[in-house]
Amino acid sequence: MKKIEIIISDEQYATIKNEIERCSKINMEETVMTGFSFTVSDAFPGALWMEFDMHNKIDLGDVSWSFVDPA
Repeated sequence: MKKIEIIISDEQYATIKNEIERCSKINMEETVMTGFSFTVSDAFPGALWMEFDMHNKIDLGDVSWSFVDPA
């Protein structure tokens, strides 16, 4: 099985974690279930970015990603 590895900064991680916590609280208050999604965009070499979407789309900025062949 292959893996995709996405490298994010501590700031990007904190943004994702805080948004999941915030939106999960709203979901509980409103008794709804929502998921979330990540979109990694690779327009051309040197133009890589990631977006996180739960209740609002957040542009997380530049990321690095690669296919990983687990040994």
